[in-house]
Amino acid sequence: MYAFMKDELLQSHKSQTLDERLSKHPQTYQQMQRIVDGMEAAIANGATADEAEAMAIEQINRLGRALLTDWAKAKHERSVAELQQEIPATIRDSKKN
Repeated sequence: MYAFMKDELLQSHKSQTLDERLSKHPQTYQQMQRIVDGMEAAIANGATADEAEAMAIEQINRLGRALLTDWAKAKHERSVAELQQEIPATIRDSKKN
């Protein structure tokens, strides 16, 4: 079942443009714009290829970490919601005495 759902998700993404997909993730879109802006500024200021590459790698790594953090938070929220449906008495973030 998981493989089927994964294939369906991949197929739905193929029919969308990158702009359509990024419109659902405004923070990621803004971060991508900052990366492009930074690269254009570096090139305009005479950065060497090595400097531009190092800057791009650092910023893309930062973007990757942010994406994985967002994914992990969403996964956690889905897990909590599923657990609350299975066990309605589950209390999230309860205060211990």
